[in-house]
Amino acid sequence: MTVHFQQLPHPGIQSLVPYKPGKSIEELAREKGINDQNIIKLASNENPLGCSPLALAALKEMSSHTLATYPSPLNHPLIPKLAHKLEINTDQLFVSNGSDYIYTILLNCFALHNDKHIITHEYAFSTYAIQANTLNIPVHTIEVDANWHVNVDKLIQACTPKTAIIFLANPNNPTGILVSQREIKRLLENIPESTLLVIDEAYYEYAASQLNENSIDWLAHHPNLVITRTFSKIYGLAGVRLGYAMAHPSIIELMRRIQLPFTVNQVALTTAHAALDDDQFIQLSLRTNAEGMLQMKEGLNQLDINYLPSACNFLTIDCKEDGMSLYNYLLDRGIIVRPLHPYKMNNYLRVTVGTKEQNSRFLDTLGNYQSLLTIR
Repeated sequence: MTVHFQQLPHPGIQSLVPYKPGKSIEELAREKGINDQNIIKLASNENPLGCSPLALAALKEMSSHTLATYPSPLNHPLIPKLAHKLEINTDQLFVSNGSDYIYTILLNCFALHNDKHIITHEYAFSTYAIQANTLNIPVHTIEVDANWHVNVDKLIQACTPKTAIIFLANPNNPTGILVSQREIKRLLENIPESTLLVIDEAYYEYAASQLNENSIDWLAHHPNLVITRTFSKIYGLAGVRLGYAMAHPSIIELMRRIQLPFTVNQVALTTAHAALDDDQFIQLSLRTNAEGMLQMKEGLNQLDINYLPSACNFLTIDCKEDGMSLYNYLLDRGIIVRPLHPYKMNNYLRVTVGTKEQNSRFLDTLGNYQSLLTIR
């Protein structure tokens, strides 16, 4: 008898299109035979400066004893240190193996086996729907406005007592669009108290200068609010995987209850603890991004290429045609960007803002590509 294993899982997994990360430098070097020293990766919104030097120093000083022992996040000095920096209590703080895993925990806690659904919107970060589908939790997707902005009225109208969670990335990936705080507060005030609003603030540090309030201040008045942030972006620690959530203590207690004991590793705890003190690196990263963003926008304007407004460390550019041709042209020349076909944004590419030299190389190559199109 032949067993059709593809037909054994529930429909959510059978129809699942998994998340596909940006191509790695090692992968491109192997595929194209390009020296990896000549490749630049502008695909995954990583910090082009690398990680915090203090984090790297702490990593080098880790003892073999520490690496040989199981981690204990709740007893690690990172927790009170991070809580102090955020100006919250430790019972409002939850750390995990990247923000993605936090969403799985929330779905398990509040949506699974409860005959409930989640709500997100078009062009939202795909992991929310992927993880819900993995658990066979229905996903309701709301259309965005013509200018790519999230329509809060539509979110409110779609929300019912059967809505377990609304996922909202702010600013959003892959569009870079920032939802105003006034609109988010209006959303909080017009959804059932039993519906969680999860605000994914992975790019918070890059967007902070455009905000007049810190969403953390809303926790005291909205116990159904969950805020997630990460050490992957501004701190340059994507490789060690550490994200965190801030919420009402009763929500945090449930999340801690079901998280596996050793989800957060020793390297992540140690490097994040050190990185919190590296204000110099944070300021340099913000300055590098601001200068690079200006450089990229000026270069794209000169090339007459449109892009979406972004509050992040990337720009989403409009190729005016299917973006795969430009994507492959860039790959052949050692430049990795991100095609957005999984989001049904076939004419768009997402490009991380890099160093001055990386940005110049990207813009020059883009200009060469345009010249080829003109000749044809």
